Amino acid sequence: MNELNDDLLICEGCENSVKTEDEFCPECGDIFIDEVFCDNHTAMLADGVCIICALPFCEECGAKINNHFLCNQHSNYEIYSGMVRVYGTLDDTAAQYAKTCLEQDGIHPLLFCRHQPKGGPRFAYTLFEAQGDYLGHLVNEIKVMVPCQEVVKAEEILKSIKIAD
Repeated sequence: MNELNDDLLICEGCENSVKTEDEFCPECGDIFIDEVFCDNHTAMLADGVCIICALPFCEECGAKINNHFLCNQHSNYEIYSGMVRVYGTLDDTAAQYAKTCLEQDGIHPLLFCRHQPKGGPRFAYTLFEAQGDYLGHLVNEIKVMVPCQEVVKAEEILKSIKIAD
């Protein structure tokens, strides 16, 4: 880590600022302290901390994916700019309901949806695949996204209101 000021340092793995007291980078999962062991294999040193569940894992139980260390359980999650997709739908009302329920429990959700113009090429952009139809436009899934550190709690809330699996 490189020192930025008295309270912040720069993570060498992702160049984001981190607090001096942080034991790992919440952006990329790099570990800053020695002798951290895998949550599953307690005799093996951890290679990183999952940015979603905040648990340390060895190379058998986790890996860096797009510069984010994720455990095997969370390795297929859709992550964009520090936000993780916790629910998706083509129904705007369902997406708004999920967002409201999460906000009421102190989560910071964001709705993300892109559509392409009527008559435009089927795949005008490559970040997400278009699907469905909304007012004559192809629509991407409406994604309910939350910060990485809030995923576990958000999933519990969505399960309790029977919105997500």
